[in-house]
Amino acid sequence: MKKTNKTSTRTTMNKIQIGKTYLVKRYHWFVFPTKELAVRWPSDEERTATYQDAKWLSERYKCNVFVVEKNTCVVLLEVDNGYFKLLDCNGNIGWIICWNVSKYFKLVKE
Repeated sequence: MKKTNKTSTRTTMNKIQIGKTYLVKRYHWFVFPTKELAVRWPSDEERTATYQDAKWLSERYKCNVFVVEKNTCVVLLEVDNGYFKLLDCNGNIGWIICWNVSKYFKLVKE
């Protein structure tokens, strides 16, 4: 029996651990200051293009959009129905939207 996106999202979210460190496995992620501004826009482009896009998003939404790069770690601070509040290694805090966390992030064993 095939799982629906809604079911798989719930299953994935149940495995997520607040306060734990996760490694970004795929893509660069644009992180927004509020979940209301967060858009699903992971980037697999070159690093330079990703940072140019973040600058464009910052100007468009009149806020500071920063990038979390692939192969870096983040701490999960909060979860709200597909929105994830992250703390990056530079001390930035913000939100992403992601419907399949286990595909893109891996829990770091401490």
